[in-house]
Amino acid sequence: MDTKALSAVLCAFLLAPLAGSVAPPHLSEIDSEGLQLMGQYQQTTTPVQTAVSWANPGPWWTWTSLDSDRNSIHDSLQTASGPVNVGLSYDGRITDSNRFDLALAGHDIHLELPSVDALLIGDVDASEVYALSQLEGVVMVERYGSLVFYGDVQTPAVKARNSTEYPVGAWDLGVSGHGVNIALTDTGVDNEHPGLSGKFVAGYDAVCFVHSDPQCILSGGREDDGSFDPDDGNQHGTACMGMASATGLEQDGSQSEFYGSAPNASLVDVRIGTDVGAGPFENYLLEQEFYESAMNGLQWIIDHKDDAWPGVDEANHGIDIISLSWGITSHENGGSDGSDMHSRILDDAMLAGVTVSNAAGNDGPDNDGLSGMSASSLSITVAATDDLNTVDRSDDSIASYSSRGPRKDNGDGNPLNELLPEVAAPGTNIVQAEGCVTSGGCNNFLGGDASDNTYTGRGSGTSYATPAVSGVIALVIEANGNLTPLQIKEVLKQTAERRGEPSAPDIDPYWNRDFGWGMVDAHAAVALALHLDETEQTESVDSSLQNHLLNLIDSNGTINVTGHSWGQLSSIDRVEFRIDGEGWQEATYSSEPEEIGALTPFMWHVILNPNKLSEGAHQIEVRAISEDFSSLPVLVTVHGSAGSVTDISVPPLVIAGILVVFVIWVASLSLVRLRSDSEIDSLISRLRKEEDSVVDEVLEAELIPEQGPE
Repeated sequence: MDTKALSAVLCAFLLAPLAGSVAPPHLSEIDSEGLQLMGQYQQTTTPVQTAVSWANPGPWWTWTSLDSDRNSIHDSLQTASGPVNVGLSYDGRITDSNRFDLALAGHDIHLELPSVDALLIGDVDASEVYALSQLEGVVMVERYGSLVFYGDVQTPAVKARNSTEYPVGAWDLGVSGHGVNIALTDTGVDNEHPGLSGKFVAGYDAVCFVHSDPQCILSGGREDDGSFDPDDGNQHGTACMGMASATGLEQDGSQSEFYGSAPNASLVDVRIGTDVGAGPFENYLLEQEFYESAMNGLQWIIDHKDDAWPGVDEANHGIDIISLSWGITSHENGGSDGSDMHSRILDDAMLAGVTVSNAAGNDGPDNDGLSGMSASSLSITVAATDDLNTVDRSDDSIASYSSRGPRKDNGDGNPLNELLPEVAAPGTNIVQAEGCVTSGGCNNFLGGDASDNTYTGRGSGTSYATPAVSGVIALVIEANGNLTPLQIKEVLKQTAERRGEPSAPDIDPYWNRDFGWGMVDAHAAVALALHLDETEQTESVDSSLQNHLLNLIDSNGTINVTGHSWGQLSSIDRVEFRIDGEGWQEATYSSEPEEIGALTPFMWHVILNPNKLSEGAHQIEVRAISEDFSSLPVLVTVHGSAGSVTDISVPPLVIAGILVVFVIWVASLSLVRLRSDSEIDSLISRLRKEEDSVVDEVLEAELIPEQGPE
């Protein structure tokens, strides 16, 4: 090879690592104060816009987002299993040959759609989808759409079930409420309803505790061992259980879209009546009797929370959740302060290991405090949103009737437990599982049942937001059965979608009197619960330790994760982070006074050089520590660039120096006399006579310019 050519190749090789490097731009000031800057190769004139590229995009199947990998299969079918309803779209008019191909494959044509060049063939097994996509002329195997009657909004809107708007839901993480028991504490549940059939594991009729109830007298009293299965004489209880865990099945075995949040959760049916009225034979003679039956039902739950129900698999022993879609009118001026008996019994249930989800109430924005049940300090109080009959959460607002916080101050000096509600969920115009008092001649008094009923009628209230959250709690418990009720509440709060401006920023920077800490997010809550379980951190989590992400920068040559932490009950000792589950290291902090006030957040930073991380995605986990306990972790994904040629950053002076050396090197080559092959042979022969050992060095010298750099 020519010496100059060889030198050029070597130089190119040396400079190759610099390819794609971006040096900091040269900045110039363009205003008198030097505030506005402009970089090199920028300009102050408007650039000319080229013609748009989407004016003639080509056939729809070449750019549709329904088929991201362009394999002629609708993306929603890629991971489907079992029967699916499909149609075939073609690249032109349907021909006899197309029809013959389908018949040969064993498929019937249900409907031809000439206007869109498509055939609907109905029910096929998902395993056949690929073969259909290979038929001549087929450009898309497409899933049938669904007629939406809006009752299928609540469950995908809380991100339990996936949807077009939220393609990944909590169910996609492998949870559905299996093995979790919800004590629906209400008017009873007609669990023979097709969507609730098979869910009953235990029940108790707290109304029968009041012996003026005619049914109780006639039956000689009822058992408290969980063997009694109450009926719903009011519709309220059946509707609520449907929102928590209906399977969506209809009487004929067909599948509707009216799922509850946790369709595999089971029922402990506790009949207490409600404050909105009572059904047949539930008409109390005295006001006190309602209160007594309600308290009796709650106490029964606590007393029997660990029972092994007869004939039930061990996975469904005990009681995991209390769902309360009702309240007790407070007699205190300005609502309850959470220290009344019915609030305290809910606190006790939480401490006993049963997670309580209860309605905020329907007193609207001008309520003065919250009524009993809603005012419990420890339970999870749920506000209602209006989802406008759409799954998309971006346009949701707080429902006009939903009670607002805060709760009346209980005088304990702790401003935190007045911050109610905790979370919000859809509660407006929700389609209900139909109990045996709402259709035709069906009613419990005449001995009818709800086995032929469907999902009809619309209801609104925090009563209907609450069971949706109860179902989400069931998903979280299935994901991580070691979480305590207080930890579960903290998981829901931290993963909620923030809404509204902070209503008490001096106490908490996130809580809002309408939404609480935000709209419940089942997928995010389950994902965090799973992470805690997989990393064996559950037992160390203290729900009073706060740790939240503020900002993430994952570009411009630096990774910067910024957040803030504070303790509600004790000081934070340190904030630590780890990368990809490896060892913990301490974060750095913004300058703060030596002493800061209670509930005052301080800022922490995790600043990393991406060139020191292997190329690709990495998980950063950050937690606050106090003694032997930790906060819930912040989890973010960042990207390393080590090993990536295009991400290497080289200072401009270094680049300039290398270029100068390169120029000198090339110039020096012109001063080197190139020897012919015969001259080199003669030289080698002479040198061998003097000292054979230096031959290789001489050969090297012939290739190195005499005046070149060292």
